[in-house]
Amino acid sequence: MGFIENLSKQFRHPIGFWGHIAGKLMAMTTGERNEWTLSLLDIQPNDRVLEIGYGPGVGISKASLMIQNGKVVGIDPSDAMRKQAERRNKKAILQGKVRLITGTIEECPDFERPFDKIFSVNSVMFWPDRTHVFKKLYQWLKTGGMIATTYQPIGKHAPNLDAFTKQLTEELKQAGFIRIRRKTRHFKPAPAVCVLADKP
Repeated sequence: MGFIENLSKQFRHPIGFWGHIAGKLMAMTTGERNEWTLSLLDIQPNDRVLEIGYGPGVGISKASLMIQNGKVVGIDPSDAMRKQAERRNKKAILQGKVRLITGTIEECPDFERPFDKIFSVNSVMFWPDRTHVFKKLYQWLKTGGMIATTYQPIGKHAPNLDAFTKQLTEELKQAGFIRIRRKTRHFKPAPAVCVLADKP
Protein backbone atom coordinates (compact mmCIF):
# COMPACT_ATOMS: atom_id res chain seq x y z
CA MET A 1 0.00 0.00 0.00
CA GLY A 2 1.48 3.34 -1.07
CA PHE A 3 1.94 6.55 0.88
CA ILE A 4 -1.05 8.35 -0.65
CA GLU A 5 -3.39 5.39 -0.19
CA ASN A 6 -2.25 4.87 3.40
CA LEU A 7 -2.76 8.53 4.23
CA SER A 8 -6.11 8.97 2.47
CA LYS A 9 -7.67 6.12 4.47
CA GLN A 10 -6.69 7.84 7.70
CA PHE A 11 -9.03 10.79 7.18
CA ARG A 12 -12.00 8.48 7.83
CA HIS A 13 -10.67 6.98 11.09
CA PRO A 14 -7.11 8.03 11.99
CA ILE A 15 -5.05 5.41 13.84
CA GLY A 16 -1.37 4.88 14.62
CA PHE A 17 1.46 6.66 12.86
CA TRP A 18 -0.44 7.48 9.68
CA GLY A 19 -3.38 8.74 11.72
CA HIS A 20 -1.04 11.06 13.62
CA ILE A 21 0.27 12.44 10.31
CA ALA A 22 -3.27 12.83 8.93
CA GLY A 23 -4.24 14.76 12.07
CA LYS A 24 -1.31 17.13 11.66
CA LEU A 25 -2.32 17.78 8.04
CA MET A 26 -5.95 18.39 9.07
CA ALA A 27 -4.83 20.85 11.73
CA MET A 28 -2.83 22.78 9.13
CA THR A 29 -5.59 22.92 6.52
CA THR A 30 -8.99 23.10 8.27
CA GLY A 31 -8.69 26.38 10.16
CA GLU A 32 -10.44 28.57 7.60
CA ARG A 33 -13.30 26.11 7.05
CA ASN A 34 -13.87 25.87 10.80
CA GLU A 35 -13.83 29.66 11.23
CA TRP A 36 -16.29 30.10 8.37
CA THR A 37 -18.64 27.41 9.69
CA LEU A 38 -18.61 28.84 13.22
CA SER A 39 -19.25 32.37 11.90
CA LEU A 40 -22.46 31.13 10.24
CA LEU A 41 -23.72 29.72 13.56
CA ASP A 42 -23.68 33.05 15.42
CA ILE A 43 -22.37 31.44 18.61
CA GLN A 44 -23.25 33.30 21.81
CA PRO A 45 -21.22 33.43 25.06
CA ASN A 46 -23.57 31.07 26.95
CA ASP A 47 -24.17 28.58 24.13
CA ARG A 48 -23.69 24.85 24.46
CA VAL A 49 -21.96 23.72 21.26
CA LEU A 50 -21.39 20.22 19.86
CA GLU A 51 -18.91 19.26 17.14
CA ILE A 52 -19.23 15.94 15.34
CA GLY A 53 -15.86 14.65 14.13
CA TYR A 54 -13.53 17.06 15.95
CA GLY A 55 -10.32 15.57 14.49
CA PRO A 56 -7.24 17.35 15.85
CA GLY A 57 -9.46 19.79 17.76
CA VAL A 58 -9.05 22.97 15.69
CA GLY A 59 -12.80 23.67 15.53
CA ILE A 60 -13.17 22.85 19.22
CA SER A 61 -10.44 25.36 20.06
CA LYS A 62 -11.99 28.11 17.95
CA ALA A 63 -15.47 27.47 19.36
CA SER A 64 -14.19 27.55 22.96
CA LEU A 65 -12.85 31.06 22.39
CA MET A 66 -16.34 32.21 21.40
CA ILE A 67 -18.05 31.16 24.63
CA GLN A 68 -17.73 32.34 28.23
CA ASN A 69 -20.14 30.40 30.43
CA GLY A 70 -21.12 27.90 27.77
CA LYS A 71 -19.65 24.51 26.90
CA VAL A 72 -18.08 22.92 23.83
CA VAL A 73 -18.40 19.14 23.46
CA GLY A 74 -16.84 17.02 20.72
CA ILE A 75 -17.45 13.46 19.52
CA ASP A 76 -14.89 11.61 17.36
CA PRO A 77 -14.27 7.87 16.85
CA SER A 78 -10.46 8.18 16.81
CA ASP A 79 -8.25 7.82 19.90
CA ALA A 80 -5.37 9.35 17.90
CA MET A 81 -7.44 12.47 17.23
CA ARG A 82 -8.59 12.70 20.84
CA LYS A 83 -4.96 12.83 21.99
CA GLN A 84 -4.14 15.63 19.54
CA ALA A 85 -7.33 17.51 20.42
CA GLU A 86 -6.62 17.17 24.15
CA ARG A 87 -3.18 18.69 23.72
CA ARG A 88 -4.57 21.53 21.61
CA ASN A 89 -7.38 22.26 24.11
CA LYS A 90 -5.65 21.45 27.39
CA LYS A 91 -6.34 24.81 29.04
CA ALA A 92 -10.02 24.89 28.02
CA ILE A 93 -10.51 21.30 29.25
CA LEU A 94 -9.00 22.21 32.64
CA GLN A 95 -11.31 25.23 32.78
CA GLY A 96 -14.32 22.99 32.17
CA LYS A 97 -15.18 24.71 28.88
CA VAL A 98 -14.39 21.70 26.68
CA ARG A 99 -15.28 18.00 26.88
CA LEU A 100 -13.99 15.48 24.33
CA ILE A 101 -15.69 12.12 23.77
CA THR A 102 -14.24 9.15 21.86
CA GLY A 103 -16.82 7.09 20.02
CA THR A 104 -19.50 7.24 17.34
CA ILE A 105 -22.74 9.20 17.44
CA GLU A 106 -24.68 5.93 17.35
CA GLU A 107 -22.88 4.69 20.49
CA CYS A 108 -23.11 7.96 22.39
CA PRO A 109 -25.85 8.12 25.07
CA ASP A 110 -28.17 11.11 25.25
CA PHE A 111 -26.84 14.22 26.94
CA GLU A 112 -28.40 15.63 30.11
CA ARG A 113 -28.79 19.04 28.50
CA PRO A 114 -29.49 19.91 24.85
CA PHE A 115 -27.20 22.00 22.64
CA ASP A 116 -27.79 25.43 21.12
CA LYS A 117 -25.55 24.77 18.10
CA ILE A 118 -24.19 21.63 16.41
CA PHE A 119 -21.59 21.61 13.65
CA SER A 120 -19.39 19.32 11.59
CA VAL A 121 -16.65 20.06 9.06
CA ASN A 122 -15.81 17.40 6.45
CA SER A 123 -17.01 14.47 8.52
CA VAL A 124 -20.58 14.04 7.26
CA MET A 125 -19.51 11.97 4.24
CA PHE A 126 -18.14 9.31 6.60
CA TRP A 127 -21.42 8.77 8.51
CA PRO A 128 -22.79 5.34 7.56
CA ASP A 129 -26.48 6.27 8.07
CA ARG A 130 -26.81 10.04 7.85
CA THR A 131 -30.59 10.17 8.23
CA HIS A 132 -30.36 8.23 11.49
CA VAL A 133 -27.53 10.49 12.70
CA PHE A 134 -29.44 13.67 11.81
CA LYS A 135 -32.48 12.37 13.72
CA LYS A 136 -30.29 11.82 16.78
CA LEU A 137 -28.72 15.26 16.45
CA TYR A 138 -32.23 16.72 16.14
CA GLN A 139 -33.04 15.23 19.54
CA TRP A 140 -29.85 16.67 21.05
CA LEU A 141 -30.63 20.20 19.81
CA LYS A 142 -32.69 22.78 21.67
CA THR A 143 -35.90 24.07 20.15
CA GLY A 144 -34.79 26.97 17.96
CA GLY A 145 -31.25 25.57 17.79
CA MET A 146 -29.16 25.43 14.63
CA ILE A 147 -27.03 22.83 12.87
CA ALA A 148 -24.26 23.51 10.33
CA THR A 149 -22.80 20.79 8.13
CA THR A 150 -19.80 21.82 6.01
CA TYR A 151 -18.52 19.70 3.15
CA GLN A 152 -15.59 20.30 0.79
CA PRO A 153 -14.98 17.65 -1.89
CA ILE A 154 -11.30 16.67 -1.80
CA GLY A 155 -9.87 13.84 -3.87
CA LYS A 156 -11.01 12.22 -7.10
CA HIS A 157 -13.49 9.92 -5.34
CA ALA A 158 -15.24 12.67 -3.35
CA PRO A 159 -19.01 13.03 -3.90
CA ASN A 160 -20.13 15.82 -6.26
CA LEU A 161 -20.74 19.05 -4.34
CA ASP A 162 -24.19 19.90 -5.74
CA ALA A 163 -25.52 16.34 -5.68
CA PHE A 164 -24.26 15.76 -2.15
CA THR A 165 -25.77 19.05 -0.97
CA LYS A 166 -29.18 18.06 -2.34
CA GLN A 167 -28.86 14.72 -0.58
CA LEU A 168 -27.98 16.40 2.74
CA THR A 169 -30.94 18.76 2.36
CA GLU A 170 -33.35 15.86 1.89
CA GLU A 171 -31.87 13.95 4.85
CA LEU A 172 -32.17 16.99 7.10
CA LYS A 173 -35.83 17.38 6.05
CA GLN A 174 -36.48 13.73 6.88
CA ALA A 175 -34.99 14.31 10.34
CA GLY A 176 -37.42 17.19 10.99
CA PHE A 177 -35.23 20.25 10.39
CA ILE A 178 -36.63 23.40 8.77
CA ARG A 179 -35.27 26.54 7.05
CA ILE A 180 -32.60 24.50 5.32
CA ARG A 181 -30.27 26.78 3.36
CA ARG A 182 -26.93 26.59 1.62
CA LYS A 183 -23.87 28.81 1.84
CA THR A 184 -20.89 28.39 -0.48
CA ARG A 185 -17.35 29.69 -0.18
CA HIS A 186 -14.24 29.13 -2.28
CA PHE A 187 -11.29 27.49 -0.58
CA LYS A 188 -8.23 25.75 -1.96
CA PRO A 189 -8.32 23.27 -3.63
CA ALA A 190 -12.13 23.32 -4.08
CA PRO A 191 -15.25 25.25 -3.02
CA ALA A 192 -16.98 24.21 0.21
CA VAL A 193 -20.67 24.25 1.04
CA CYS A 194 -22.27 24.67 4.45
CA VAL A 195 -25.83 23.42 4.85
CA LEU A 196 -27.59 25.17 7.73
CA ALA A 197 -30.88 24.11 9.30
CA ASP A 198 -33.02 24.95 12.35
CA LYS A 199 -34.99 22.89 14.81
CA PRO A 200 -38.55 24.25 15.04
